[in-house]
Amino acid sequence: MKKREGMTLIEIMLVVFIIGILTSLCTLAISKARKTAFRKQAEVELSFLSASILQLASDTGTWPNKAILTAPGSTEIWYLDGTGTGLLQNDGTYIGWRGPYYEGTMEDPWGNPYFFDPDYNIGGATRVVVGSFGPNGKGRNLYDSDDLYILLDD
Repeated sequence: MKKREGMTLIEIMLVVFIIGILTSLCTLAISKARKTAFRKQAEVELSFLSASILQLASDTGTWPNKAILTAPGSTEIWYLDGTGTGLLQNDGTYIGWRGPYYEGTMEDPWGNPYFFDPDYNIGGATRVVVGSFGPNGKGRNLYDSDDLYILLDD
């Protein structure tokens, strides 16, 4: 009898096939974990940002769009890092300002800016929110199901 050495072509193909399946499963799990992590990161950043906006509102009596608390207006702020928002610095119009109020990032994990919207449409009702356009990045009055937001007028 001859002694058999090595692997047959079928055995090698089977090993490669199994490695391919395992790699695919790992890739899917990593992708799902990444999506979940991005969402959680945005939720945490929005919570800090909302606290900062509420502190600005408490100190100055105005929202980042310079509207008074009782009449938030309809002017959205698409880039909260601007000088006129009052979160990072006072442009002279915020009486009672004690900031800076926020030191975190002003972009969500998907690379889009966080926004302040005093007339965000939620189920037909107008609400004051701070939010993210979510993974698809569609925004600026295009409300869709992947937006993340925190209500500021509760």
